Amino acid sequence: MPRFDLIDVSAYDSMPLQYSRGCPYNCEFCDIIEMFGHVQRTKTAEQFLREFDAVNESGFRGSVFIVDDNFVGNHRKGKQVRRSVVSWQEHHGFPFAFFTEASIDFAQDDELLDLMVQAGFSMVFVGIETPDEATLAHTQKHQNLKSPILESVEKIQRRGIEVIGGFILGFDTDAPDIFDRQIGFIRQAGIPIAMVGLLNALPNTQLWRQSGAGRRAEARQYHGQ
Repeated sequence: MPRFDLIDVSAYDSMPLQYSRGCPYNCEFCDIIEMFGHVQRTKTAEQFLREFDAVNESGFRGSVFIVDDNFVGNHRKGKQVRRSVVSWQEHHGFPFAFFTEASIDFAQDDELLDLMVQAGFSMVFVGIETPDEATLAHTQKHQNLKSPILESVEKIQRRGIEVIGGFILGFDTDAPDIFDRQIGFIRQAGIPIAMVGLLNALPNTQLWRQSGAGRRAEARQYHGQ
């Protein structure tokens, strides 16, 4: 259990909690799957709610950030824990408003989306990366191709959950007009906060292993250097 009693909770705008590690997807530029694996490891609902109790008893009220890199990686377990969170919130008078990170395909699961609304989620960060479908396929971000991204964003927004988007520039498949396309998509989707970054081959990712740096590092390791 985190020692929330050791901090001055009034000094914090939000309080972080974690339910899981790992992600079932295979985005080639992502280091999360390299560090934590594809099989999502979770706490039990009881463990998770005990941390809610600790934060509540500390006197903190307001935003709680569920820091999982993909809070909906396992839909079955996700629904179970959200039902528990809904019950906890109702019993305690909704002291918290939640925000988290999730893959955008959760918008296609109406039950899961409904449970997030009922639990008090007001914001979600999703890795959109690019509006270019060829690039999404090339980088193995297939979860973003299950349905039109714009429709998924709008569906989440209509439920009252604000969508923050993560975007990447610099893919090999980017055309010269990608800057205008990114801006146009962000405006059309009504995304108030867009986190736009340049592509980096983070160490040990698939993208890094494909790069010259990755191949040289593997060669040195092979030759015992």
